[in-house]
Amino acid sequence: MATIIKRNGKWQVKIRKNNFKQLSKTFITKDNAIKWARDTEGKVEKGLFEDLSQANSITLRELLQQYKSDETSKKKGAYSEGTKIDKLCRQDIVKCTLAKITPLKIKTFRDEWLKTHNPSTVNKYLTLINIAIKYARDLLGIYLPNNPCDYVKRLKEPEFEGQVIEQHEEELLLKHSEKSKASWLKLAIMLGIDCGMRRGEILSIQRSDVSFNKSTAILRDTKNGTSRAIGLSPRVIEEMEKLPVVLDGKLINCRSEEQFKFYWKQLKRWANINKTFHSTRHTFASRMAMKGWTITEIAQQGGWKELKVLKRYTHLKAEYLADKLKQRPNRD
Repeated sequence: MATIIKRNGKWQVKIRKNNFKQLSKTFITKDNAIKWARDTEGKVEKGLFEDLSQANSITLRELLQQYKSDETSKKKGAYSEGTKIDKLCRQDIVKCTLAKITPLKIKTFRDEWLKTHNPSTVNKYLTLINIAIKYARDLLGIYLPNNPCDYVKRLKEPEFEGQVIEQHEEELLLKHSEKSKASWLKLAIMLGIDCGMRRGEILSIQRSDVSFNKSTAILRDTKNGTSRAIGLSPRVIEEMEKLPVVLDGKLINCRSEEQFKFYWKQLKRWANINKTFHSTRHTFASRMAMKGWTITEIAQQGGWKELKVLKRYTHLKAEYLADKLKQRPNRD
């Protein structure tokens, strides 16, 4: 039963139905109030009413912040995803309530960001919005008739091209790392280039997991969740032995990914080299391939589960391929 009351010059409608929470809305004219009451009561009776009250009471910014607190904090990549959420929360689109976010608004956001970001980056932020809205619907129980992200096409990304650190660049990085306050930075570069270790694996490896006699290590905290044993190069072992023992048992005394990124960015500036630390893994894969390692050996050392992904990391120099062509088979 709907009740319509005039209050402060406006018309307030309240609808109460059995087994259905109270609905209310305010109108300037009585005619509009009556029309809404009749339409809404009819939809409720037929089971067609869509209750968007919760979706109208929370903005995308508030949702993202709750998602960051509840879900992002549990992930291994919490710092990286948290940084993306903070950046996204400074954009105009997050001011909208969930009920007001349409495919058109998301498409507009996508196209505007494409002016200053590459397609891969834009797609990552679209995915983040999509995941947050799924979280609202599936876990928070906020009713939305659909997910507007489902109607927005992702951008076509250029073919993946990883960076490889050249020999002279490696020498510069190692040279300048010696003046860094981060005494572990030189070792980190070697672990990436020689052993194919990820940044997260370098941050988490324990000194007790290193066998100095056998030149091996066990990586327990990996990206894919599976521990693996790896080999260590002679210069890595030598550099490890120089580092002081860390009280918490870790091999290197670096507190966080943020601190790691700070010192890597500083090093890049000193060496005038604009490459990511992840490039050390590309370098490892490429160099080992040119040394004659099999794809399986490279995958085992570097922790790649899918060989097709590893192939994107392996960059063979034209000079190496030319030398291979010169090696004609022996004729009897």
